[in-house]
Amino acid sequence: MPGRARQALSRIILRGPALTAWTIRQYRRLERAYCKEILKLSTRNIPSKRPTRTEGSVRSILVIADCLWEQNEMVPDLKRKWDVTLLDLHPSLQQQSSCGEAEKVLRAIESFRAAHPRLEPDVILLYAAAPLLSDPLFDALRHAWKCPIIGMNLDDKTTFFEYGIFSSGNHNYRRWVGKFDLNITSTRAAVQWYRAAGGACLYSPAGVHLPDDLDPPGPKPCFKHLFTFVGSARPEREAFLSALKEVDVPVAVFGTGWPQSAWASNPRDIYRSSQINLGIGFSTTTQAQTSLKARDFECPGVGACYLTTYNWELASHYELGKEILCYRNVEELIEIFAYHRSQPEECLKIAQAAFRRARAEHTWRKRFENVFRELGLNSV
Repeated sequence: MPGRARQALSRIILRGPALTAWTIRQYRRLERAYCKEILKLSTRNIPSKRPTRTEGSVRSILVIADCLWEQNEMVPDLKRKWDVTLLDLHPSLQQQSSCGEAEKVLRAIESFRAAHPRLEPDVILLYAAAPLLSDPLFDALRHAWKCPIIGMNLDDKTTFFEYGIFSSGNHNYRRWVGKFDLNITSTRAAVQWYRAAGGACLYSPAGVHLPDDLDPPGPKPCFKHLFTFVGSARPEREAFLSALKEVDVPVAVFGTGWPQSAWASNPRDIYRSSQINLGIGFSTTTQAQTSLKARDFECPGVGACYLTTYNWELASHYELGKEILCYRNVEELIEIFAYHRSQPEECLKIAQAAFRRARAEHTWRKRFENVFRELGLNSV
């Protein structure tokens, strides 16, 4: 059966509960494949490959990304210190065309270069999924600009290896790591994967944008919401919130895809006005695998009390119990919520501590100061 016909038939058959069951089964296969891959790489300590050291200072950055949140979070914080130019690939990728995604990206970069002949960035940050990358793309970048190219991947667990499980979206990011002068990963264990693939890599999770006019949380609790979740509807989130609803845990939901809810245009206001903010840190539909999320830094970083799924890497960035709260299952979440709902003062203390930590360590600007040091560049 031709590929398109098979996909059309799948869309007809796989609906509702059948689709959910199929998705869970496929992600369980992916998780098992993931465990096998990382165990292969755990038998030896792979030496670090240092990036090619360059001299000079960073004054200008070219950010290339298929933007969803970057223009509102990462780019504004980088602009506080550097001259940042953003090439948003999203409009080009949305255009109706017979060419593939990688070809669309290549054309977008060639058009951008032609429109900006005098642009000479000191570094390029390319944040793009593997299906958007190609050898001609890197050739075009190297020809147009002679500066280091930094790659960033915040979804390594599901995109780094060539799992071959889903008919589309098999990213195999590993193929491209050697094309970058430096790779950024938000998964601590993934540093070994990049080294094994012959790439230089730095562990650096997502950051937070803290505007200069953002004050610390007030001295007294003043919350509009008790318990909130901000995010679009996904199968694992729907299942998790359904379990909370069954025992009457009152979660106010903000985001697309939920009944009687819509896109949250300013999540920061919701975070700050909530006594407790729920985080759901699963990276797959099965609720078995977790990963660091951008929200792990955005929510507590702006001065909010954050209760999220336990992830061993979070303990490297926060003092658990004092700067953020973590649960391991629904039952533990209910216990933590039941205690803190009557302790608004304690929730405020957690929010204040998280804000101090984020301002000192977790801004995007501080993340990239470290990245540039790794490349041997001075941050002006």
